[in-house]
Amino acid sequence: MNILLINPPEDNLIKNFAYEDGTQCLDSPDFGHFPPLGILYIAAYLEKYAPEHKTYLLDCVSEKMSYETIEEKIKEIKPDLVGISSFSVALVDIVKTADIIKKINPKTHICMGGHHTMVFPKEAVELQNIDSIILGDGEKAFCQLAKALAAGVSIEEITGVYTKNSIFKYLNASNNKNLLLYDLDLIPAYTDNLDELPFPARRLISHLEFFSTVGVSKKFTTIVSSRGCPYHCTFCDVPHKKYRSRSIKNIVDEIEDCIKQGYEEFHFYDDMFNITPTRIIEFSNEVLSRKLKFTWDFRGRVNTITKESLQIAKKAGLSMVSFGVETGTDEGLKYIKKETTVALIKNAFKICNDLKIKTVADYMLGFQFEKTKEDIKKSIDFCISIKPTYAVFSVLSLYPKTPVYYEAIEKKLIDPTRWEKFCKNPTKDFYIDYWEEFFTRKELLDMQQEAFERFFLRPRYILKSILDLRSIDELKIKIRGFFRLLASKFKK
Repeated sequence: MNILLINPPEDNLIKNFAYEDGTQCLDSPDFGHFPPLGILYIAAYLEKYAPEHKTYLLDCVSEKMSYETIEEKIKEIKPDLVGISSFSVALVDIVKTADIIKKINPKTHICMGGHHTMVFPKEAVELQNIDSIILGDGEKAFCQLAKALAAGVSIEEITGVYTKNSIFKYLNASNNKNLLLYDLDLIPAYTDNLDELPFPARRLISHLEFFSTVGVSKKFTTIVSSRGCPYHCTFCDVPHKKYRSRSIKNIVDEIEDCIKQGYEEFHFYDDMFNITPTRIIEFSNEVLSRKLKFTWDFRGRVNTITKESLQIAKKAGLSMVSFGVETGTDEGLKYIKKETTVALIKNAFKICNDLKIKTVADYMLGFQFEKTKEDIKKSIDFCISIKPTYAVFSVLSLYPKTPVYYEAIEKKLIDPTRWEKFCKNPTKDFYIDYWEEFFTRKELLDMQQEAFERFFLRPRYILKSILDLRSIDELKIKIRGFFRLLASKFKK
């Protein structure tokens, strides 16, 4: 069979941080463009365990493919099986891509996997041109799906794979076993030993360029050393809750393989990289023992940071840590179940600043307990006071099936049927709800923009950023980010 894995376009992406007239504020794409690791993992698994099939990959976002070009590629590849990665905000483009595939060949089997199927599995599989979905980890399940289709046998007994017919067998079965955030009645595909998985097939995207606005090199890639997050922040929609980690040796083996491919900078995309200080130390010691030279950063938590672990990590090439600060008071942190404190936040940023390790403070505005503009101003003041290298300000988004989403429904702040209707009939004019008890959508977006301006347009900050530049690539990346900030400022 010919198998195509596709990362669909984002031409009709639901704009999260946008005014009612469609004017866009700064959003996640403005801060970087990353490889589609999910389908790269699946491609690698197919190449190893189903070599009898020919695997193709299209990253329509990175290659900026028009739908006309996608149609041409589909006709050229003639896929028998297509795997589409999914996020709910890209559902319009997912459906449009599936429609094109079925128009060319109605017999092509289309399987959807990814975040959207985890949140809305029943709605996803009921879409007209979707033949099956995968719930959970996709590598083994998709490979089993390919083998079953090629052999002409039933796919309905494959763990994690569901069709329009089979999904209803599991209604009210309660088989989740607390593996996932959402209270699903379906059994997910699950990989306990992540070392079993082949490294992502990055050679399939070697011709494409990826970047992070807070990075330093164009020879950049992402890497995942674990899956899942054991914490329960009220706003977070990370679906996997059971934390699983790869071995240190396996992680560094992948990095060594990437270095041979020419990569110089690695962004750990884990939901929880620094689960313990010991893990950072063990990873860093392995890197140092192999004498590997590269730059890396990770997303982490302040409550598991120690000076000792970061000292060793810096020797091993650590350049930056992104912390989920979210808000600036102990009361607020307790309310959102962050399991951190203001003291821990201050300590983590002080350690990084003392060691000259760059930091990112990820912040949210518009929480339920922020009732006045003065409340939000104080929170931004706290962000500036801890002296992060960068700050990313978002408006609290009420993602479906999270605790804050259900809280908003209870207070009658949002329509509980909006997401289900959108999932069944996706349209581009859909928007993500905010907590609008005390502020309007416009007021929240105005404060988000003001937060970015207060932080990044300080003369002292701009001068320091220029003096800290380390390469031409970093200069180009920062210039791109600066002009995006200015562009969003004058769109208002």
